[in-house]
Amino acid sequence: MIRHLAPIFVVSLSLCLAGPQLVYAQAEVSPEESAAADHMHEHLTQISIIKAYVIMGDLDSTREPANWLATHETMESLPASYEPFVEFMRSSARQVVDASDLNEAGAAVSLMAQNCGNCHVASNLNVEFGYDDLPAGWSDNETHMQRHQWAVDRMWEGLIGPSDGAWYRGTSMLAEEPLHATDVSDDVTAEEAAALEQLAASVHELGAQGAETEGLTDRSRIYGKILGMCADCHTRVGQGPGM
Repeated sequence: MIRHLAPIFVVSLSLCLAGPQLVYAQAEVSPEESAAADHMHEHLTQISIIKAYVIMGDLDSTREPANWLATHETMESLPASYEPFVEFMRSSARQVVDASDLNEAGAAVSLMAQNCGNCHVASNLNVEFGYDDLPAGWSDNETHMQRHQWAVDRMWEGLIGPSDGAWYRGTSMLAEEPLHATDVSDDVTAEEAAALEQLAASVHELGAQGAETEGLTDRSRIYGKILGMCADCHTRVGQGPGM
């Protein structure tokens, strides 16, 4: 394990996304549809917790929210059109429960985000997250990992929305030049530095691929790989969001 790294790797991470605003395309929304949207917010909260724990590199903590998603009772008045998406979510949640490593968990939670996006499209919903532009001044080495977090959050919203705008905001941020190990610590072996730099380069390469990728299925595949790499890096350095 790499030790004594600079605080650049210690970034805060909110475990849950703020609830998105769901905007129905049709003029009137039934009470059943409104209740279903609230129920889906509960799903999103648990899915977001899983994603956060994957990024932290904490596989064990993903099990509880994944088990909740896989086993909880859905509301009786849930529209029948939602049922295939709920079952897909449960299946993906079971994959997290049974995951043998963080790469598997990352791929599964990314599928859940893709499933959210597919459901929103099928339900004629527009989802608005209301995120802000990147704060001014986030351009030096000390804020590099915050920029990673911002980018990963935007890509996540791009899947869930789905939103091309959010997705491209995230991927464009990851297209910047990756850090070198010496930018964050002078206390690493040559082997450790090589491993870190390979991870950093791979994340940025996936960001560039993501910018050229269309369709939720392929975007979800890329996002799942990025989550696994985040987890790998944080596990190696022993520091990261929430650690």
